[in-house]
Amino acid sequence: MRVKYLIICLAFLLAGFAGSNAQNVSFYAGYSKALYDSRFYPALFGEDVAPAFVTLDVKLGWADYGQSPYASICKHPEVGIGFQFDGLAGVKAANGPGIGNIYSLYGYFDRQFLTAGGFSLGYSGEFGLGFMFNRRYDPVTNPWNVLISMPVNAHISLGVQAQYALSSRYDLGIGLFFNHHSNGAVTFPNFGLNAFEIAMRVGMRSPRSGEDLQVEPEDDGFRRGFKFAFQMSGGIMGNDASYQKNIAENGTWVKDRYFKYSFEVNAFYRYCRTQASGLGFDLFFTPFYNKIAESDGLGETYDPVSCGISILHELSYRDFSLMVGVGRYLHHNDGLERNKILYQLVTLKYYFPKAADMYLGIVLKAHRFRAAESIQLCIGKRF
Repeated sequence: MRVKYLIICLAFLLAGFAGSNAQNVSFYAGYSKALYDSRFYPALFGEDVAPAFVTLDVKLGWADYGQSPYASICKHPEVGIGFQFDGLAGVKAANGPGIGNIYSLYGYFDRQFLTAGGFSLGYSGEFGLGFMFNRRYDPVTNPWNVLISMPVNAHISLGVQAQYALSSRYDLGIGLFFNHHSNGAVTFPNFGLNAFEIAMRVGMRSPRSGEDLQVEPEDDGFRRGFKFAFQMSGGIMGNDASYQKNIAENGTWVKDRYFKYSFEVNAFYRYCRTQASGLGFDLFFTPFYNKIAESDGLGETYDPVSCGISILHELSYRDFSLMVGVGRYLHHNDGLERNKILYQLVTLKYYFPKAADMYLGIVLKAHRFRAAESIQLCIGKRF
Protein backbone atom coordinates (compact mmCIF):
# COMPACT_ATOMS: atom_id res chain seq x y z
CA MET A 1 0.00 0.00 0.00
CA ARG A 2 2.87 2.38 0.68
CA VAL A 3 4.06 1.95 -2.90
CA LYS A 4 0.57 2.78 -4.13
CA TYR A 5 0.47 6.09 -2.29
CA LEU A 6 4.04 6.85 -3.31
CA ILE A 7 3.11 6.51 -7.01
CA ILE A 8 0.03 8.70 -6.56
CA CYS A 9 2.01 11.37 -4.67
CA LEU A 10 4.75 11.23 -7.30
CA ALA A 11 2.16 11.77 -10.02
CA PHE A 12 0.74 14.84 -8.28
CA LEU A 13 4.19 16.27 -7.53
CA LEU A 14 5.10 15.76 -11.18
CA ALA A 15 1.84 17.43 -12.15
CA GLY A 16 2.56 20.38 -9.89
CA PHE A 17 6.10 20.83 -11.18
CA ALA A 18 5.26 20.35 -14.84
CA GLY A 19 2.00 22.26 -14.59
CA SER A 20 3.86 25.40 -13.59
CA ASN A 21 5.73 25.23 -16.91
CA ALA A 22 3.28 23.42 -19.19
CA GLN A 23 1.47 25.34 -21.92
CA ASN A 24 -1.65 23.18 -21.73
CA VAL A 25 -3.42 21.32 -18.92
CA SER A 26 -6.43 19.10 -19.60
CA PHE A 27 -8.75 16.99 -17.47
CA TYR A 28 -10.81 14.00 -18.61
CA ALA A 29 -13.69 12.18 -16.94
CA GLY A 30 -14.66 9.03 -18.77
CA TYR A 31 -16.96 6.02 -18.83
CA SER A 32 -15.23 2.81 -19.96
CA LYS A 33 -16.77 -0.44 -21.13
CA ALA A 34 -14.62 -3.56 -21.32
CA LEU A 35 -14.47 -5.30 -24.70
CA TYR A 36 -16.29 -8.62 -24.26
CA ASP A 37 -14.09 -11.69 -24.70
CA SER A 38 -15.95 -14.99 -25.04
CA ARG A 39 -12.83 -16.98 -24.07
CA PHE A 40 -13.06 -16.16 -20.37
CA TYR A 41 -15.64 -13.44 -19.62
CA PRO A 42 -18.54 -15.93 -19.09
CA ALA A 43 -16.62 -17.69 -16.30
CA LEU A 44 -15.23 -14.44 -14.87
CA PHE A 45 -18.20 -12.06 -14.96
CA GLY A 46 -21.14 -14.06 -16.32
CA GLU A 47 -22.60 -14.83 -19.73
CA ASP A 48 -22.72 -11.74 -22.01
CA VAL A 49 -21.47 -9.51 -19.17
CA ALA A 50 -18.70 -6.96 -19.71
CA PRO A 51 -17.84 -4.63 -16.81
CA ALA A 52 -18.06 -0.84 -16.94
CA PHE A 53 -15.99 1.55 -14.82
CA VAL A 54 -14.97 5.19 -14.35
CA THR A 55 -11.74 6.59 -15.84
CA LEU A 56 -10.08 9.88 -14.85
CA ASP A 57 -7.12 11.59 -16.58
CA VAL A 58 -4.95 14.66 -16.19
CA LYS A 59 -2.56 15.68 -18.99
CA LEU A 60 0.22 18.28 -19.00
CA GLY A 61 1.42 19.24 -22.46
CA TRP A 62 3.58 21.48 -24.59
CA ALA A 63 2.59 22.53 -28.09
CA ASP A 64 5.32 22.45 -30.74
CA TYR A 65 5.85 25.92 -32.22
CA GLY A 66 9.49 25.42 -33.11
CA GLN A 67 11.27 25.74 -36.44
CA SER A 68 11.19 22.04 -37.25
CA PRO A 69 9.12 21.25 -40.38
CA TYR A 70 7.23 18.72 -38.26
CA ALA A 71 5.69 21.56 -36.24
CA SER A 72 3.84 23.08 -39.20
CA ILE A 73 3.17 19.79 -41.04
CA CYS A 74 1.53 18.27 -37.94
CA LYS A 75 -0.35 21.51 -37.14
CA HIS A 76 1.63 22.20 -33.97
CA PRO A 77 0.97 18.96 -32.09
CA GLU A 78 0.99 18.63 -28.33
CA VAL A 79 3.31 16.26 -26.47
CA GLY A 80 3.41 15.70 -22.75
CA ILE A 81 2.88 13.46 -19.76
CA GLY A 82 -0.32 12.14 -18.21
CA PHE A 83 -1.76 10.26 -15.26
CA GLN A 84 -4.79 7.96 -15.59
CA PHE A 85 -6.97 6.30 -12.98
CA ASP A 86 -9.06 3.26 -13.96
CA GLY A 87 -11.64 2.65 -11.21
CA LEU A 88 -11.80 -1.13 -11.40
CA ALA A 89 -12.02 -1.78 -7.65
CA GLY A 90 -15.80 -1.77 -7.94
CA VAL A 91 -15.74 -4.46 -10.64
CA LYS A 92 -16.58 -7.79 -9.06
CA ALA A 93 -16.05 -11.25 -10.44
CA ALA A 94 -18.92 -13.72 -10.36
CA ASN A 95 -17.25 -15.73 -7.58
CA GLY A 96 -14.64 -13.49 -6.01
CA PRO A 97 -13.16 -10.05 -5.41
CA GLY A 98 -12.32 -9.41 -9.07
CA ILE A 99 -10.02 -6.59 -10.17
CA GLY A 100 -8.22 -3.68 -8.48
CA ASN A 101 -7.69 -0.10 -9.60
CA ILE A 102 -5.02 0.67 -12.22
CA TYR A 103 -2.85 3.82 -11.94
CA SER A 104 -0.98 4.74 -15.14
CA LEU A 105 1.84 7.15 -15.94
CA TYR A 106 2.40 7.75 -19.65
CA GLY A 107 3.68 9.98 -22.40
CA TYR A 108 1.27 11.15 -25.08
CA PHE A 109 1.04 12.74 -28.53
CA ASP A 110 -2.04 14.77 -29.61
CA ARG A 111 -2.45 16.09 -33.12
CA GLN A 112 -5.26 18.09 -34.74
CA PHE A 113 -5.88 17.23 -38.38
CA LEU A 114 -9.04 19.29 -38.99
CA THR A 115 -9.81 22.82 -37.76
CA ALA A 116 -12.71 25.15 -38.53
CA GLY A 117 -13.12 28.29 -36.45
CA GLY A 118 -13.08 27.23 -32.82
CA PHE A 119 -13.75 23.59 -33.67
CA SER A 120 -10.99 21.00 -34.04
CA LEU A 121 -10.80 17.25 -34.62
CA GLY A 122 -7.70 15.20 -33.88
CA TYR A 123 -6.22 11.92 -32.72
CA SER A 124 -4.04 10.92 -29.80
CA GLY A 125 -1.73 8.13 -28.70
CA GLU A 126 -0.48 7.18 -25.22
CA PHE A 127 2.21 4.76 -24.11
CA GLY A 128 3.38 4.13 -20.57
CA LEU A 129 3.13 1.95 -17.48
CA GLY A 130 0.09 0.89 -15.48
CA PHE A 131 0.39 -0.09 -11.80
CA MET A 132 -1.99 -2.45 -9.97
CA PHE A 133 -1.35 -2.68 -6.24
CA ASN A 134 -4.05 -5.08 -5.09
CA ARG A 135 -6.49 -7.72 -6.33
CA ARG A 136 -3.95 -9.08 -8.79
CA TYR A 137 -4.22 -12.69 -9.85
CA ASP A 138 -3.37 -15.27 -7.21
CA PRO A 139 -4.27 -18.97 -7.62
CA VAL A 140 -5.48 -19.14 -4.00
CA THR A 141 -6.79 -15.73 -2.91
CA ASN A 142 -7.97 -14.32 -6.26
CA PRO A 143 -7.98 -16.94 -9.05
CA TRP A 144 -10.65 -14.99 -10.97
CA ASN A 145 -8.50 -12.04 -12.06
CA VAL A 146 -6.91 -13.74 -15.07
CA LEU A 147 -6.61 -10.31 -16.74
CA ILE A 148 -3.79 -8.85 -14.61
CA SER A 149 -1.09 -10.93 -12.88
CA MET A 150 1.77 -8.42 -12.48
CA PRO A 151 2.01 -5.18 -10.46
CA VAL A 152 3.47 -3.36 -13.50
CA ASN A 153 1.85 -3.53 -16.93
CA ALA A 154 1.92 -1.72 -20.24
CA HIS A 155 -0.58 1.09 -20.79
CA ILE A 156 -1.52 1.79 -24.42
CA SER A 157 -4.30 4.08 -25.63
CA LEU A 158 -5.40 5.32 -29.07
CA GLY A 159 -8.24 7.72 -29.66
CA VAL A 160 -9.96 10.50 -31.55
CA GLN A 161 -11.29 13.67 -29.94
CA ALA A 162 -13.23 16.79 -30.88
CA GLN A 163 -12.74 20.14 -29.12
CA TYR A 164 -14.34 23.55 -29.17
CA ALA A 165 -12.44 26.64 -27.98
CA LEU A 166 -14.61 28.68 -25.64
CA SER A 167 -11.91 31.38 -25.53
CA SER A 168 -8.20 31.76 -26.15
CA ARG A 169 -7.55 29.95 -22.86
CA TYR A 170 -10.33 27.37 -22.36
CA ASP A 171 -11.85 24.59 -24.39
CA LEU A 172 -14.36 21.75 -23.99
CA GLY A 173 -14.26 18.44 -25.81
CA ILE A 174 -15.27 14.82 -26.10
CA GLY A 175 -13.17 11.82 -27.07
CA LEU A 176 -13.47 8.14 -27.90
CA PHE A 177 -10.52 5.96 -26.87
CA PHE A 178 -9.42 2.34 -27.02
CA ASN A 179 -7.39 1.46 -23.89
CA HIS A 180 -5.26 -1.64 -23.35
CA HIS A 181 -3.43 -2.99 -20.29
CA SER A 182 -1.35 -6.18 -20.31
CA ASN A 183 2.09 -7.46 -19.33
CA GLY A 184 3.06 -8.61 -22.82
CA ALA A 185 3.06 -12.32 -21.81
CA VAL A 186 5.94 -11.82 -19.36
CA THR A 187 3.86 -13.75 -16.80
CA PHE A 188 0.68 -15.79 -17.20
CA PRO A 189 -2.25 -15.49 -16.94
CA ASN A 190 -2.25 -12.52 -19.31
CA PHE A 191 -5.59 -12.05 -21.03
CA GLY A 192 -5.23 -8.30 -20.53
CA LEU A 193 -7.86 -5.60 -20.29
CA ASN A 194 -9.29 -4.01 -23.45
CA ALA A 195 -11.88 -1.27 -23.09
CA PHE A 196 -13.58 1.48 -25.06
CA GLU A 197 -13.84 4.82 -23.27
CA ILE A 198 -15.94 7.90 -23.94
CA ALA A 199 -14.63 10.92 -22.04
CA MET A 200 -15.42 14.61 -21.55
CA ARG A 201 -12.51 17.05 -21.60
CA VAL A 202 -11.84 20.45 -20.07
CA GLY A 203 -8.68 22.13 -21.34
CA MET A 204 -6.75 25.17 -20.14
CA ARG A 205 -4.00 26.98 -22.03
CA SER A 206 -1.32 29.13 -20.43
CA PRO A 207 -1.49 32.80 -21.47
CA ARG A 208 2.32 32.91 -21.65
CA SER A 209 2.69 30.19 -24.31
CA GLY A 210 4.11 31.29 -27.64
CA GLU A 211 1.49 29.56 -29.75
CA ASP A 212 0.71 32.61 -31.86
CA LEU A 213 4.33 33.24 -32.79
CA GLN A 214 4.83 32.31 -36.45
CA VAL A 215 8.30 31.07 -37.34
CA GLU A 216 9.79 30.11 -40.68
CA PRO A 217 10.32 26.32 -40.83
CA GLU A 218 13.91 25.26 -41.38
CA ASP A 219 14.93 22.98 -44.27
CA ASP A 220 16.05 19.62 -42.88
CA GLY A 221 17.07 18.26 -46.29
CA PHE A 222 14.27 15.70 -46.57
CA ARG A 223 14.06 13.76 -49.84
CA ARG A 224 11.59 11.08 -50.89
CA GLY A 225 13.08 7.66 -51.39
CA PHE A 226 13.58 4.11 -50.15
CA LYS A 227 14.93 3.34 -46.69
CA PHE A 228 16.05 0.01 -45.29
CA ALA A 229 16.42 -1.16 -41.71
CA PHE A 230 17.84 -4.13 -39.84
CA GLN A 231 16.57 -4.79 -36.34
CA MET A 232 17.29 -7.22 -33.50
CA SER A 233 15.09 -7.58 -30.43
CA GLY A 234 14.84 -9.72 -27.36
CA GLY A 235 12.83 -10.12 -24.20
CA ILE A 236 11.51 -12.55 -21.63
CA MET A 237 8.13 -14.26 -21.63
CA GLY A 238 6.23 -16.84 -19.65
CA ASN A 239 5.14 -20.32 -20.68
CA ASP A 240 1.35 -20.45 -20.83
CA ALA A 241 1.34 -24.25 -21.24
CA SER A 242 3.38 -24.65 -18.04
CA TYR A 243 1.05 -22.29 -16.16
CA GLN A 244 -2.03 -24.24 -17.29
CA LYS A 245 -0.45 -27.59 -16.40
CA ASN A 246 0.59 -26.54 -12.90
CA ILE A 247 -2.79 -24.98 -12.12
CA ALA A 248 -4.63 -28.10 -13.32
CA GLU A 249 -2.38 -30.62 -11.58
CA ASN A 250 -1.15 -28.87 -8.44
CA GLY A 251 -3.12 -25.65 -8.05
CA THR A 252 0.22 -23.82 -7.92
CA TRP A 253 1.49 -20.82 -9.84
CA VAL A 254 4.93 -21.30 -11.39
CA LYS A 255 6.40 -18.12 -12.89
CA ASP A 256 8.86 -19.73 -15.26
CA ARG A 257 10.25 -17.24 -17.80
CA TYR A 258 12.39 -17.71 -20.89
CA PHE A 259 14.18 -15.60 -23.48
CA LYS A 260 12.68 -14.95 -26.91
CA TYR A 261 14.38 -13.23 -29.86
CA SER A 262 13.38 -11.63 -33.15
CA PHE A 263 15.18 -10.37 -36.25
CA GLU A 264 13.68 -8.10 -38.90
CA VAL A 265 14.73 -6.68 -42.25
CA ASN A 266 12.47 -3.86 -43.49
CA ALA A 267 12.22 -1.88 -46.74
CA PHE A 268 10.24 1.40 -46.73
CA TYR A 269 9.35 4.06 -49.21
CA ARG A 270 9.36 7.38 -47.36
CA TYR A 271 7.00 9.65 -49.29
CA CYS A 272 6.84 12.49 -46.76
CA ARG A 273 8.48 13.45 -43.48
CA THR A 274 5.77 11.86 -41.36
CA GLN A 275 4.75 8.81 -43.42
CA ALA A 276 6.44 5.72 -44.84
CA SER A 277 5.13 2.33 -45.97
CA GLY A 278 6.83 -0.90 -46.88
CA LEU A 279 7.42 -4.61 -46.35
CA GLY A 280 9.32 -6.62 -43.77
CA PHE A 281 10.79 -10.08 -43.42
CA ASP A 282 10.52 -11.34 -39.83
CA LEU A 283 12.38 -14.15 -38.09
CA PHE A 284 11.25 -15.28 -34.63
CA PHE A 285 13.30 -17.57 -32.38
CA THR A 286 11.68 -19.40 -29.44
CA PRO A 287 14.47 -21.22 -27.53
CA PHE A 288 12.08 -22.84 -25.04
CA TYR A 289 9.95 -24.64 -27.67
CA ASN A 290 10.80 -28.01 -26.08
CA LYS A 291 9.51 -26.79 -22.69
CA ILE A 292 6.19 -25.92 -24.35
CA ALA A 293 5.96 -29.44 -25.81
CA GLU A 294 6.68 -30.97 -22.39
CA SER A 295 3.97 -28.90 -20.72
CA ASP A 296 1.02 -28.87 -23.12
CA GLY A 297 0.70 -32.68 -23.25
CA LEU A 298 -0.34 -32.75 -26.90
CA GLY A 299 2.50 -35.04 -27.95
CA GLU A 300 3.56 -32.72 -30.76
CA THR A 301 7.04 -31.70 -31.89
CA TYR A 302 7.62 -27.97 -32.24
CA ASP A 303 10.24 -25.89 -34.06
CA PRO A 304 12.32 -23.07 -32.54
CA VAL A 305 12.21 -20.84 -35.65
CA SER A 306 9.21 -19.11 -37.24
CA CYS A 307 9.26 -16.65 -40.12
CA GLY A 308 6.86 -14.41 -41.99
CA ILE A 309 6.39 -11.35 -44.19
CA SER A 310 4.62 -8.20 -43.03
CA ILE A 311 3.02 -5.06 -44.44
CA LEU A 312 4.31 -2.05 -42.50
CA HIS A 313 3.43 1.59 -41.99
CA GLU A 314 5.52 4.07 -40.02
CA LEU A 315 4.37 7.38 -38.54
CA SER A 316 7.19 9.76 -37.63
CA TYR A 317 7.51 12.89 -35.53
CA ARG A 318 10.99 14.35 -35.20
CA ASP A 319 13.17 11.41 -34.05
CA PHE A 320 10.26 9.34 -32.72
CA SER A 321 8.29 6.87 -34.79
CA LEU A 322 5.45 4.41 -34.38
CA MET A 323 5.48 1.45 -36.75
CA VAL A 324 2.52 -0.89 -37.12
CA GLY A 325 2.49 -4.07 -39.16
CA VAL A 326 0.32 -7.04 -40.09
CA GLY A 327 2.22 -10.18 -41.04
CA ARG A 328 1.54 -13.61 -42.47
CA TYR A 329 3.50 -16.60 -41.29
CA LEU A 330 5.46 -18.53 -43.89
CA HIS A 331 6.41 -21.10 -41.26
CA HIS A 332 5.05 -21.24 -37.72
CA ASN A 333 5.15 -24.20 -35.34
CA ASP A 334 6.64 -23.03 -32.05
CA GLY A 335 3.63 -24.02 -29.92
CA LEU A 336 2.91 -20.50 -28.62
CA GLU A 337 -0.12 -19.73 -30.78
CA ARG A 338 -1.15 -22.87 -32.63
CA ASN A 339 -2.89 -22.70 -36.02
CA LYS A 340 -2.44 -18.94 -36.37
CA ILE A 341 -1.77 -17.50 -39.83
CA LEU A 342 -1.56 -13.76 -39.08
CA TYR A 343 0.41 -11.78 -36.50
CA GLN A 344 0.57 -8.08 -35.60
CA LEU A 345 3.53 -5.87 -34.68
CA VAL A 346 3.62 -2.48 -32.94
CA THR A 347 7.04 -0.83 -32.56
CA LEU A 348 7.82 2.44 -30.79
CA LYS A 349 11.28 3.74 -31.85
CA TYR A 350 13.64 6.61 -31.15
CA TYR A 351 16.28 7.38 -33.78
CA PHE A 352 19.75 8.79 -33.15
CA PRO A 353 20.65 10.67 -36.38
CA LYS A 354 24.11 11.59 -35.06
CA ALA A 355 24.82 7.89 -34.41
CA ALA A 356 24.42 6.75 -38.02
CA ASP A 357 20.61 6.52 -37.71
CA MET A 358 20.73 3.82 -35.06
CA TYR A 359 17.56 3.45 -33.02
CA LEU A 360 16.21 1.90 -29.82
CA GLY A 361 12.65 0.82 -29.20
CA ILE A 362 10.01 -1.49 -27.82
CA VAL A 363 8.24 -4.15 -29.91
CA LEU A 364 4.87 -5.68 -29.09
CA LYS A 365 3.88 -8.80 -31.03
CA ALA A 366 0.27 -9.97 -30.91
CA HIS A 367 -2.28 -12.37 -32.41
CA ARG A 368 -6.00 -11.91 -33.06
CA PHE A 369 -5.39 -8.12 -32.93
CA ARG A 370 -5.70 -8.22 -29.12
CA ALA A 371 -3.71 -11.07 -27.53
CA ALA A 372 -0.09 -10.11 -26.79
CA GLU A 373 2.44 -12.84 -27.54
CA SER A 374 5.56 -11.03 -26.33
CA ILE A 375 7.08 -7.63 -25.62
CA GLN A 376 10.76 -7.02 -26.45
CA LEU A 377 13.42 -4.33 -26.49
CA CYS A 378 14.95 -3.67 -29.90
CA ILE A 379 18.03 -2.08 -31.43
CA GLY A 380 18.35 -1.35 -35.13
CA LYS A 381 19.87 0.73 -37.89
CA ARG A 382 18.24 2.59 -40.75
CA PHE A 383 20.10 2.87 -44.07
